[in-house]
Amino acid sequence: MRILIVGAGIVGYNLAQELSHEGHDIAIVDQDPERIRRITDTLDVMAVEGNACLPSVLMKAGIKSSEMLIAVTEKDEINLLSCFLASRFEVPKRFARLRNMEFTDNESVFSPEELFIDQAINPGQIIVETILKILETPGVVSVAEFADGEVLLREFDVPENAPIAGKTIQDIRNITQMDSFLIVAIVRDGELVIPKDQDILQAGDRFYTLIDKEFLPFLLPMLNRTLDQVEKIIIYGATSTSTHLAKALEENMRDVCIIEPSREKAHRAADQLTRTVVQHGSGTDMDLFNEINMKDADFFLALSHDDENNILSALLAKKYGAKRALVITHDPEYLPILDSIGMDITINPRLITVSAILKHLRKGQVMSIFKLIEDAEVMEIGVQEDSSIANKQIGKINFPKGAIIGALLRQGEMVLPNDEVTIEAGDSVIVVALPGTIEKIEKLFGRKRSFLPFR
Repeated sequence: MRILIVGAGIVGYNLAQELSHEGHDIAIVDQDPERIRRITDTLDVMAVEGNACLPSVLMKAGIKSSEMLIAVTEKDEINLLSCFLASRFEVPKRFARLRNMEFTDNESVFSPEELFIDQAINPGQIIVETILKILETPGVVSVAEFADGEVLLREFDVPENAPIAGKTIQDIRNITQMDSFLIVAIVRDGELVIPKDQDILQAGDRFYTLIDKEFLPFLLPMLNRTLDQVEKIIIYGATSTSTHLAKALEENMRDVCIIEPSREKAHRAADQLTRTVVQHGSGTDMDLFNEINMKDADFFLALSHDDENNILSALLAKKYGAKRALVITHDPEYLPILDSIGMDITINPRLITVSAILKHLRKGQVMSIFKLIEDAEVMEIGVQEDSSIANKQIGKINFPKGAIIGALLRQGEMVLPNDEVTIEAGDSVIVVALPGTIEKIEKLFGRKRSFLPFR
């Protein structure tokens, strides 16, 4: 497929890298000559320097022959106008990253279709939804949902005193005797591996599990977790994302506080919120931390646009007694560092955006995608009648070594896979895959004759 990407920042670069590697014909446009130079030096794609709001620049980048436009610049206005121009050039599919929730929430004046957009991705909206799910589950590190929320993907850390620490994957399966819970990946020393039955889950590890949503409460005692009520939350940064989050938290949270260094932004947030206390101050003000009783905080959420201040404020909040800390980092390079210093939870808006876009581009019937570390992915794939994998037993499928079938959803019920289970047309299959196996999996689940979407 010929795809034109507008914006060569972190999101645009990652999309160009991944999609070109998968064999798509990629062109990318950006006004920044340094970004274009980096693309030219490192990727086998067509890079055009210029303003994507100008038809002449888009024509130079080959928009007339493009089958899809993905607009992911830092400005909503450029993304909107790029999609409008793409519609005039009759580009069949148009995606846009839109940060202002006025364009994407349920009360927006115009639908995405009226703005000439097939799919609008708002990272802030996804972040708010993700944080709300994290707050619901003690000890969870990251969250995703599949099969319309029936199957949960949850990442947990393993405490020293956890009953499952020191047990093999097979032992855990035997102990639980649960047909709705499977450990599908282990993160140890920053490296993600697909576990075998004999692998031992150690204290200090993190693991990803697929679990039926109704069985999540039964898993928590195995990690020495209880469903404690989160009562006090402190947020650093009065961004639009944190303001929307605070509005959602106000409905059932007794104590929400926002710290904002800018007086103007603090006043603006205070005007928009009713029960949230907004404090003007820095994320490193020790006196302020004492004044707002940081020691009583169940969660500290660093959500500003400044990565360094987010990290520093979260570390200090933990030192002053906050039970858990979540950090937004816009630069993916910080993710392994934060993991190594023991940060509880990290969220990268760029990776969220890339995941949201990729699920619409995969071959076959991929319904959702969640990106893990090291470019591993969890994919939910629908099985069609003409799929080459339909009506085959799992044990007889030549499945790639760096991947695992984590669960099947059949007629609303979660089924754990084993060699005797037959994959049927109409099933949804959740697959965990290391990067080198993704193309092989797409072929397995694709039609007997390969095809590209949107043609």
